[in-house]
Amino acid sequence: MSMKAALLSSAAMWFAVCPGAAWAADFAVEAGAKPAVDAINGKLEGFGGWADGRFGRDGFSGGALGSLTVPLGDRFGAQIDGLAAVKDGDFVGGGAGHLFTRDPDRFLFGLYGSGVGFDDRVNSWNVKIGAEGELYFDRFTLSAVLGYERLGGGSDRVGARRIERASKGGSFFDYADLSYYVTDDWKVSVGHRYTGRKHAAAFGTEARLPFGAVPVSAFVEGRLGEDDYKAVWGGLKVYFGGEDKPLIARHRESDPPNWLKDDLFSTRTKRRSLGAAPTPPTDPELPCGCGGPCPCGPET
Repeated sequence: MSMKAALLSSAAMWFAVCPGAAWAADFAVEAGAKPAVDAINGKLEGFGGWADGRFGRDGFSGGALGSLTVPLGDRFGAQIDGLAAVKDGDFVGGGAGHLFTRDPDRFLFGLYGSGVGFDDRVNSWNVKIGAEGELYFDRFTLSAVLGYERLGGGSDRVGARRIERASKGGSFFDYADLSYYVTDDWKVSVGHRYTGRKHAAAFGTEARLPFGAVPVSAFVEGRLGEDDYKAVWGGLKVYFGGEDKPLIARHRESDPPNWLKDDLFSTRTKRRSLGAAPTPPTDPELPCGCGGPCPCGPET
C-alpha cells in the first residue's frame, strides 16, 4: 500500500485524537481532578503464539514485556517499556518511552518513541517516534499512536546464488484500538496496525482473573493483514503498585499500553537471485575434462 493510502486509512483516527491535544493544551487541573498517574506502578507480561500463518515451531514468537510508570507532578506522567522475546528462533530486544499529560476522566495526550533490534540473519531494526492519545467515553476507549518509523538492517547470502536484504527506509505508522469494557474487569477491542508498510486488523480481549488481591489478567490477541499475514498469541499480565482497582480504572489512571509486541512483526526481508554462475575459463595446457578444451567432434 502507498503512503497516501496509509495516511487516508488513519485520518479519521487523527481527527478523533486531536481533541485530546486541545484539552491538554490548557493544562487546566480542576479542583478535585484525578492526577495523570495515581502512583508509581508497573506491569509484567508474558506471551506466546504464532505469526505469518505458520502454526508450528518455525512460526513461534513469544517472550516478556515490562512497563514502569511514574507520576511527574499531578498533570504529567512518564512510562518506560521493555521487550525481550524470540521470533522464529531469533532474539528480539527493545524499549519504548511515553511522556504524557492525562485527565483520567477524559483523555491522555503525549509523545511516544521506541526502538527494537533483531538478532536475525540481516540484523534488522526498527525505530519509531510519534504522538500518543487516548479518549475516554463511558465504557469506550480510543487509543492510538501515530507517527514516523524507520526500518534498517544489512544483508546476507542465502545459499550460493541468492542474497537476503532487510527492507529499509522510512514511512508513516499507526497503532490504534477501539476498546469496550463489557464489565469493569473485561475489555474487548478492535483496531488497525500499519507498520513495516503493511496493514493489519487487530483483535483482542483482556480479563482480570479471580486471584484475590493479586491483580492478574489473561489476554488473547490476533492480527489479520496483507501478504497473508496472520498471527495469534495469548498470555498473562501481572500489575503492581498503587491501590487495587478494576481493570478499566487501572488502564485510565495508571499505565498506558505497551505497544512493543507489534514491533516484532514490523520488519521484512527480501531475497533475490544473483544470476547464473559464469562459465569458468579453460586452460589449453590441461587435458579434456580437467579444465582444458575438449574437441567438438572426431579429429580429421
